[in-house]
Order: sequence, then C-alpha cells, then structure tokens
Amino acid sequence: MKHAILSASGAHRWLKCTPSARLEQNIKDETSPYAQEGTRAHALAEHWLQYELGLRLDAPQGEPEMMSYVKIYVDTVLDRITPDSMVMLERRLDFSNWVPHGFGTGDAVIVNDRRLEIVDLKYGKGVPVSAENNPQLRLYALGAVYEFGLLYDFTVVRMTIVQPRLDIISTEELTTSELLEWGDSIEPLAREAFAGKGELNPGDHCRFCKVRSTCEARSEANLRQARLDFQQND
Repeated sequence: MKHAILSASGAHRWLKCTPSARLEQNIKDETSPYAQEGTRAHALAEHWLQYELGLRLDAPQGEPEMMSYVKIYVDTVLDRITPDSMVMLERRLDFSNWVPHGFGTGDAVIVNDRRLEIVDLKYGKGVPVSAENNPQLRLYALGAVYEFGLLYDFTVVRMTIVQPRLDIISTEELTTSELLEWGDSIEPLAREAFAGKGELNPGDHCRFCKVRSTCEARSEANLRQARLDFQQND
C-alpha cells in the first residue's frame, strides 16, 4: 500500500520537526504485535459496521475481548448516524490542497447538511490520544470538507477519537471556517516538510520517529537535559 510522505498520522511530528518526514522516508516500517492487533481491530470494526448498516450479511466474529472493545467504537459511530446521513468506512481522504500529495484513510466519515464528523478508532492503550488540536483528524476532516463541502450545507465539523481500552472518547468541534483557517495556517509548514527543509526540533513528538536513535539534535537535547539535571541535583 502506498503511503503519503506527509502522513496524517505523522503530522504531530512533521509539523513540529519539518525535516523528519524526509529523513524517515526510506526507513522501512517495523511491524509489531501491537500494530498487528490494531490492524485486526480495524478490520473487525469495518466488518461490524458494514453488517450493522446492511452492507454485508455475515456477522462479525473475533476474539471476545477485542469484540467487547470494538463494540464501543461501533456503538459510537452508529449513535452519530441520522436517517439523512451518508456514511463512508475506511474512506480515502485527499487533503493535498493543504499538504503536498497528502492523503489518508478515515475510519468512519458521517456527513449530512448539518454536520460532518470523522470518527477514529485508536485500539492501542499505551498512549492516550485526544481529539483536541489533533492534526491527524483535522487533516482527515479537511479532506472530507474538500470532497463533500459543495454537496452538503454543513457548517460544523466534529472529530471524535474512540480509545476503548482506555475508556476514552474525546471530541473536538470546529466550524468549517475555523478548520479551513487552520489548514491555511499549516500549509507553509507542510510545504517546508515536503521539501525536507527547516530545523530539527526534538521533543515529545520524537517518541515514534524512525530516526530518533540516530538524530543528532535529539542526542544533543538529551545531553543538555542530563547536564541540567546533574547541576540541579548537585
């Protein structure tokens, strides 16, 4: 499967450290049991919603524990669907008007003449993820606004993350104008990131960066922090 250089899932990193996306570009993704588990959970969620929406006849099946957690996501999506809504699952969303060659996949996209909503499943439990100021969901929402904004009269965009294993459901709501304004504000950074330009900027966003172990800027920042800690404890 082709991946965007400036992925929505990595936006929290490349918006803060613009050279990082190009530095990671040729490093192979590492698979892990956690990633494989997340893939199975998303496949189950898609199957389950298709079944509930009458798009397939075979009932979903899976591990009992995973079924219980995924049901929370499925119920959340179903609760947000109204009779006049259009629902799309695992929808490819193009946000390249703001991010060069930018695209991603929205788990569930719900749209009607009042509201557009993106609902995202986070099956992991290692790191809590909030929908507030979440660039991944905002980019997905921009892609959905680009695709459906002329077909529907919604003025509100809602972005929801369901993280069932941490018992977290969080939502951010913006007007369409506020979302578009944010998109315009990050466009220069996205172009800089696509070009691989800018300054390396270590921080919390380095956690899942594929070059974190060889990044000189991160090593220097860690060394400065270690010296500061030593001085404070001396």
